[in-house]
Amino acid sequence: MFQTINPVENNILKTYYFLSNKNIQIKLSEAQNAYQKWKNCSFNYKIQCLMKLCFCMHKAIDIIAYSITQEMGKPITQSYAEVKKSITLCKYYSELKESIFLKEIDTEYQVSYVKFESIGAILGIMPWNYPIWQTIRSTIPNLLLGNVILIKPALNTAGSSLLLEKIFLESGFPKGIFQILFIDIHQIESVIAHSAIQGITFTGSTLTGSIIGSLSGKYIKKSVLELGGNDAFVVLKDVDNVKKVARLATESRLNNTGQTCISAKRFIVDQIIIDDFIDAVIQEMKTYHRGDLYDESTKIGYISRCDLSDKLHQQYKNIIINGGKICLKITRDGNFFSPSLLKIENDNCIVNKEEIFGPIGIISSFEKEEIIPDIVNHTPYGLGASIWTKDLEKAEKILKKIDTGMVFINEVVKSDPRFPFGGVKKSGYGRELSILSIKEFSNWKTVINKKL
Repeated sequence: MFQTINPVENNILKTYYFLSNKNIQIKLSEAQNAYQKWKNCSFNYKIQCLMKLCFCMHKAIDIIAYSITQEMGKPITQSYAEVKKSITLCKYYSELKESIFLKEIDTEYQVSYVKFESIGAILGIMPWNYPIWQTIRSTIPNLLLGNVILIKPALNTAGSSLLLEKIFLESGFPKGIFQILFIDIHQIESVIAHSAIQGITFTGSTLTGSIIGSLSGKYIKKSVLELGGNDAFVVLKDVDNVKKVARLATESRLNNTGQTCISAKRFIVDQIIIDDFIDAVIQEMKTYHRGDLYDESTKIGYISRCDLSDKLHQQYKNIIINGGKICLKITRDGNFFSPSLLKIENDNCIVNKEEIFGPIGIISSFEKEEIIPDIVNHTPYGLGASIWTKDLEKAEKILKKIDTGMVFINEVVKSDPRFPFGGVKKSGYGRELSILSIKEFSNWKTVINKKL
C-alpha cells in the first residue's frame, strides 16, 4: 500500500495498492501477447493512434494539469505547459516517415541495408518531476517502432500516471500496449528478469540508476539511463545585456521550483561583471513569490516530498559550512522554499559533486576564459551546459573542451523533440528524443542480398 500526498498541505490524496506478484505476471503476459500483434500493425495505423492521442490529451488537458499540480505542487501554468509540450512531441513523431526505419548502404552487393526493428516490451521507470512529459518522451518513440511499454511511475504521482493510461486506451491503442505498473522496489528485479522485457529506460538518481544498470547487465537487457545533471551557465564579459542574461539564468534555475535535471545549477560568470549579475539575479528571484498554485501569476511551487525538502535544506546548510556566501537567504516553510543565491569558490566539493534539486542558485567567478572548461567539467555529471557570449567562434572553441551531452550557445538548455537528449559520465548513457531515440531499443538488422 502507498499514498499520494499533496505537498502544500501534506494531506493524503489517495491510497493505492501494489500489484501482487501474480498480477504482475498477468500484466507481463498481456504485454507479451500485445507485442506480437502490435509489431505487425502498419505504420499508418500506429500514426493514427498517435494522432488520436494528441486529440485526447488536449481534450483532457484541464484534468491532467490539475492532477499534476495537486500531486507534486507545481504551479498550474507549468503543469499546462508540461501537457502541451507532451502533445507537441506526439505531433512531431506523427509527422515522421516510415523510411526512418531503413538505411540503405551502398556496397558491391545487389541489395544491402540496415532495418531497425522492434525488440519487445520496454520497462520505463519514471520520475515524479515531469510525470507526463517524461513518460510520453520515453513511450512514443518505442510505440512507433513497434515495442510496447510498461511504466513504473513515481508513486507520488500515481494518479497522473493512471490518467495517462486511461487516455491511451481512449485513443485506440490496443489493450496491453501501454500499461502502468504499481510495483514496490523489491519487485523490480523480477520484472526486469522476465522474458517479455527486452529493455529498461530509467530517469532518476545516479545511485538508483547504477542499480538499474547492474540489473540490466545481469539479465542482458538493453538500458538507457538519464541520471540528472549539474549544468553550468557560463557568462562571458562581452554579453550586451547582463540583466537579460541574468533573467534567463534565473528562469532556468527556478523552473519547476528548481526540480529539473537540465536547469542552470551553476552560474559561472566573468569576475568583471559578476557583481552586476548577482544584483540582477537577486532582483529576478525576488519576483518569485509564494502564492496560490492555481493562480496563473504564481511562478514557483513546492518541493514535492518532505524527505526531499529535508535533503535540500541540509545541502543549503552544508554549502554555507563549506564557505558558501549568502547573497540571498533562503526561507523555508514546510515544503516551500523561497529562491536563494549562494556564492562559492570553484573548489566547493559539495556543489560540484551533488545535484541540488530545488530553488537554490550557485554562482562563482573566473578570471581567465581558458579555465572555463576545467570549471564546467569539475563535476561527475555531464548532461548539459550553456555559454553566453557575442563571440560565437570563441564559444565553439570552449564547447569542444566541455564534457556534456548538450551545449547551448546563447540559449538555455532545454529538451526538444527534434534533438537527442542525454548526457555522459554520471548523467547516464543513451539518448531520448529525436529520430535517434527510436533506434535505442531496436534490433539493427543487417540485410545482405547477393545475386547467385
